[in-house]
Amino acid sequence: MVRRLWLFGLILGVPVVGVLVATGVQWKFDSELRTAARRQVPDASPARLAALTFVGVCKSANADIQGACDTYAHVTAVGIASVAAASIGLILIAALWMAGLLARTSRKVLLFVFRPGLYFTGAVLILLVLMHAGIAIASIYYGESALVNRIHVGIILAITLGAIGGALAIARHAFAVVHKASVAVIGRSVTREQAPRLWNRVNEVAQRLDALPPEHIIVGLDPNFFVTEAEVQYPGGTCNGRTLYCSLPLSRILRTEEFIGIIGHELGHFKGEDTKFSQQFFPIYRGTVNSIAALQHSGGQGSGVIALLPAIALFSYFLECFSVAESKISRDRELIADRAGVEVSSVHAMATALVKVHAFAGIWEQVQNGAASLLSQGKGWLNASKTFAGAVVRAARPEALENVATTEMPHPTDSHPPLSVRLQALGLPLASLVQDALVVEPADAAINLVDEPEKIEQEVNDTYHSILRKYLPGQVEQGQPEATS
Repeated sequence: MVRRLWLFGLILGVPVVGVLVATGVQWKFDSELRTAARRQVPDASPARLAALTFVGVCKSANADIQGACDTYAHVTAVGIASVAAASIGLILIAALWMAGLLARTSRKVLLFVFRPGLYFTGAVLILLVLMHAGIAIASIYYGESALVNRIHVGIILAITLGAIGGALAIARHAFAVVHKASVAVIGRSVTREQAPRLWNRVNEVAQRLDALPPEHIIVGLDPNFFVTEAEVQYPGGTCNGRTLYCSLPLSRILRTEEFIGIIGHELGHFKGEDTKFSQQFFPIYRGTVNSIAALQHSGGQGSGVIALLPAIALFSYFLECFSVAESKISRDRELIADRAGVEVSSVHAMATALVKVHAFAGIWEQVQNGAASLLSQGKGWLNASKTFAGAVVRAARPEALENVATTEMPHPTDSHPPLSVRLQALGLPLASLVQDALVVEPADAAINLVDEPEKIEQEVNDTYHSILRKYLPGQVEQGQPEATS
């Protein structure tokens, strides 16, 4: 409720001030006119004096009061522009609310209206920022001239510069806002020649699901699996198009069948109608979220920030209107993708894979902290992926799964429902999965699908250490770190 009031306040604040100033100046002009008329015609009736206004006088004005009539007309225009700006803002809010409601009814509607709606919102916001600035400047100029006989030129200049900067920032971000999210990972791309077994299994899964296969596969240290159409950046390169990211640390604790289930889930997003959302909506939706955050920091200080406040509020409201539809579709498509994972593995394997990832992915943060601490001492791990797997082995106890049902897995472009919702959809309670989910040293570990995994892990590990040294320049001793197990 407070956020809505804040939104209406930002949209209506300047127009309301404009209307009040215009009304006040008009009242002063009319009052002065009646005072002058009363002096000239002392016996004029009150009714006749009350009917006397600048509007009527200026219709037959002579040259002596033409300047005053022009000023009165300008002030009237300020009032009209204020009402127009308020109306445009309210119509935009209503239109976004209606579009959000319609988007909840159909994923096709969501796909159809989101991008054009964002462009439309950006264009209207640029207009509103300029209108608000013009109204504010005119209100200060005419209001101070008429009421206090003084004009603060510095304030007018600040508003002018703020409006220009705000409009440029909105144009830069609002029309660049519709782009795909960019994902950064610690890893490396592997070709079909470098990892034939991995590529063959992934392509087999795609064929079984009748899904689009990935164009790139990246293996890395981030404890996640995803497939995306967004740009994926990794040290030394960039992948554009359908990219599958596979976690080397998680591959060490997953059985091959569990790994295949997760790959099936990811490629399920490129099957049938869901393909359009994976390609055209979700990367753009996340990119929009990121760009709006950038817009919040683009106004600088003072007037620049003030000029951008309505834009930030309305863009945030735009996302709020579509977030309910996005959340519902995300939940549904993730559950459908889980069924795709079951199709290429089994219900039990898919469920235990989900439990493992939800329960142990967070241990990677401990590994990162440990790596930073070691590097500060001039030391480093030979294999961070193995270190993660070892930490999981030590943590793999029943109590590690106590609160796992409420967790959600992060994703660079999509959003996921809690584990409890996913297990319920699969028809398996967490209690029935505990024993197998704690098997984190499987004989058929998925890491064996990667050719020469330790060589690749070492390359990625060295890159990871280089990145840490850049981020911790004051704490890390220069030179090659001493390896430790």
